[in-house]
Amino acid sequence: MADQIHTPSAEGSATRRANVVSCWLCGIHLHKQQIVPDGSSACADIRWYCKDTQACTERWTSSRRQMQAAGAA
Repeated sequence: MADQIHTPSAEGSATRRANVVSCWLCGIHLHKQQIVPDGSSACADIRWYCKDTQACTERWTSSRRQMQAAGAA
């Protein structure tokens, strides 16, 4: 059994990709279990946000500082 190679099916990979969404604030791609929706399935446009708000805020503010530094240079 150890010499067998497990190859994931294309259907399984598509399902995993469908469960990955991007945070609207910081842009990181996370599994839906690590992110919360702003709205419900009744909404036409759902925005997703990180459950870890502190890390999200740090990513968002550091990217803003980098963009400002690049603009000043």
